[in-house]
Amino acid sequence: MGVKHFFKGLSWLLVLNLLIKPAWIFLIDRQVQNIVGHESYGTYFALYNLTYVLLFVADAGLSNMLAQRLAAQQALNVRQLLRIKLLLLLCYALACTGAAALSGVTRWEILFYLVGIQALQSLFGFLRSLLTARQLFQPDAFFSVLDKILLLALCIGPVYGVLRPITILLFLQLQTLSSTVAVGCLLLFLWRKQSFSSGPATTLRSIVAWTTPFVLILLLMSTHNRLDAFLLERLHPDGAVQAGIYATAFRLLDAGNMIGYLTASFLVSFLARHQNDRRLFQQVLLLSRHGLLLMATGAVAFVLAFTPWVQAALYHSADANSTIIMQLCLATLPASYLTHVYGSALTATAQFRLFILVVFFFALLNVLLNLWLIPLYGARGCCLAALASQYGCGITLWLTTSRRLAVSTAAGSMAAFAALALLLYFLFFYSQKLTGNVWIILTSIALLAAVLLFTQRSRVKKLFLPLYS
Repeated sequence: MGVKHFFKGLSWLLVLNLLIKPAWIFLIDRQVQNIVGHESYGTYFALYNLTYVLLFVADAGLSNMLAQRLAAQQALNVRQLLRIKLLLLLCYALACTGAAALSGVTRWEILFYLVGIQALQSLFGFLRSLLTARQLFQPDAFFSVLDKILLLALCIGPVYGVLRPITILLFLQLQTLSSTVAVGCLLLFLWRKQSFSSGPATTLRSIVAWTTPFVLILLLMSTHNRLDAFLLERLHPDGAVQAGIYATAFRLLDAGNMIGYLTASFLVSFLARHQNDRRLFQQVLLLSRHGLLLMATGAVAFVLAFTPWVQAALYHSADANSTIIMQLCLATLPASYLTHVYGSALTATAQFRLFILVVFFFALLNVLLNLWLIPLYGARGCCLAALASQYGCGITLWLTTSRRLAVSTAAGSMAAFAALALLLYFLFFYSQKLTGNVWIILTSIALLAAVLLFTQRSRVKKLFLPLYS
C-alpha cells in the first residue's frame, strides 16, 4: 500500500465531505443563526463549546489509541474497549452536568440535548476508528458524512419555512435523531464485517497507560480550540451576543478546518502502519502539508480581500466589527493545518511527550490571553489570542517534529506559500477595481486554475513531488 492508495482513499473522504458538510454549514447551520438571532444562537454556541471541551472524558483517548495500535497491527480486544467506552459516556454526562452547575448555566434543556448529541458523535468516532485502522478508507468516507446527509434531509423543511418553523430546541432534536440513526447504521456495518474482535483481554492498568497520552492531547487540543467561546459568553458583559458574532466567523474557520481534521484522521493510521518506510512516511507527510497549506493560502487570501461581500452574502450584515473579527479568525487556518499534520505524525509514531508539551504551553497561553483580552475586546480578543497561540503552536510543532523524526522541514516551500498568499491577496484586491462582481472574479480564477493544471500538469508534478526530498 503506497502513496496512491493513501491519496485515493483521502480523495474520497474529502470529496464527499466537501459536497455535504459545507451544505450543512452554510445552508442549515448559518440559516438557523440568521433565524433565531445572535443572542439565542450565541447561548447554544457557548454551551456547545463547553460540551466539546469536556469530550475528552467521553473518549479518554480510546479512539485514537485504537486507530494507532490496530493500524500498527497490534492485538486489541475491541469488545472490551467498547464496554469501557459506554461507561465513559456516562461519566461524560455527569462531568458536563457538574461543570454547567458550577459555571451558573441556566439553559439546561439546551445542555442536555448537547450532551446527548456529543455522546453519540463520540461513539460514532470510536466506531469509525475501526474503519480507518483497518484502512477501509472508502466506507469511512461514506460514514463520515452519513449523519450530515440525514440532518440535511431533516432540517431543510423547518429551516426554509416548510412544516414546523425551526427553533434551537427543534434544531437539537433533529441533530439527536440523525446521530442516532448514523450510529445504528455504522454498528450494523461493523457487525457484518466482524470488526468487533474478541482477542485477549487487556488489564485496566495497561489501557490507562496506553490512553493517557491521547486523553491529554484531546483535552489540551479542545481547550486550545474551543474554550474561548464559552469564556466569551461568561466573561463579557454582553457575552451571548458577542459569542453569536464570534460564531459567524468561527463557522467559516470550522468549515476550513474540516479538511484538516479529515486529513489528520487518515494520516495517523497510515503513518503508524508505514513508519518504518522513511521515504514513504516523509513523502505522505509533506505532500499532505503542501496540499493543505495551498488550500489555506487561497481561502485566507480570498476572505481577507472580500470579507464585506462574504459577510453580506452569508449574514446580510455590513457591520465593520464583524468584518474584522471574520478576517482575524480565518487568518489562523494555516496554523491549524500545521498542527494537524505534525501532530498526526507525532501521534502515529507515539512521540506523545513532545506533542503534549507543545500543546500544553500554547493552550495555557491561549487561556491566559483570553482571560485578559475578552473583557476588553470581546470576540475580537478571542481572535487575537488565537492568532498568537495557534501560529506559535503550528510553527513549533513543524520545527520540532521535523527534527525529532528526521524529516525535511521543506522551509523553502513555506516561503513560497507566504509569497503566494501576498500575490493572491493583491490579485483579489485589485480585481475588485476592475469589476465589482465577485462571482465573475471567482469564475475567472477557477477557470484559469483549471486550464493551468490541465496544460501544465507534468511540470506541476515535477515541481511538487520533489519537495519531500
